[in-house]
Amino acid sequence: MIYKKKIFASEEVKGEDFESVTFISCKFIEINIKFAGFTKCKFQSCNFSGAIFESSFFTNCTFPDTNLGNLDFSEIDIKSCDFKGAFLENSIFQKLKSGKTGERKPLDLTSNKFEAANLTGTLFVMCNLKGISFVGSSLEGAIFERCNLNGSDFSEANINGVNFENSNTKGAYLDINGFLSFGSSKGFKIK
Repeated sequence: MIYKKKIFASEEVKGEDFESVTFISCKFIEINIKFAGFTKCKFQSCNFSGAIFESSFFTNCTFPDTNLGNLDFSEIDIKSCDFKGAFLENSIFQKLKSGKTGERKPLDLTSNKFEAANLTGTLFVMCNLKGISFVGSSLEGAIFERCNLNGSDFSEANINGVNFENSNTKGAYLDINGFLSFGSSKGFKIK
C-alpha cells in the first residue's frame, strides 16, 4: 500500500499495525500516535513535527528526508531502522522506567543505522550504540550521556561541540577532521 501526501489524524493511526507500507510526503503533525506499529515501512519526505508517541514501535523502517526533529523517542521501540537522510534535530533517545517518573533504563539501539542523519542537538541517554556508524552525520551539539559508544564510527561526521558525558568511547573512530573539530570545540588549539 502507498499513501501520498496524506495528512493523518490521531484516530487513523491509533492501535493500527502498518506493514510494508510506503508513506510519501505524508504528515503526522501534532497527532498522538498511540499503540501503533510500523513494520517494513518507508517514510519518504514525511513530517512528524509535534507528534506524541505512546507505546508504539518501528521495526525495519526507513526515513529518507523525513522530519523527526524535536521528538521524544522514549515511548517508541525502535529495531533495525535506517535513519539515513532523516532529520532528527533536538530529539531525545531514552527509555523511561515504567511507573517511575524521570528514572531511565538502558536503551539498545545497536540494530539501527544513523549514517548521514541530521542529529544536531540530539540527546542520547543510557543508549547502547556499540559499533554504530554515524559516518557523514551531523552531530553538532549532540549529547551522549552514559552511552556505550565502544567501536562506533564518527568518520566524516560533524562532531563540533558534542558532549560524551560519562560515555564509553573506547575504540570509537574519528577521522582527522573530526579529531581536530572535536578538540577545537573543547578549547584546544593546534600549535
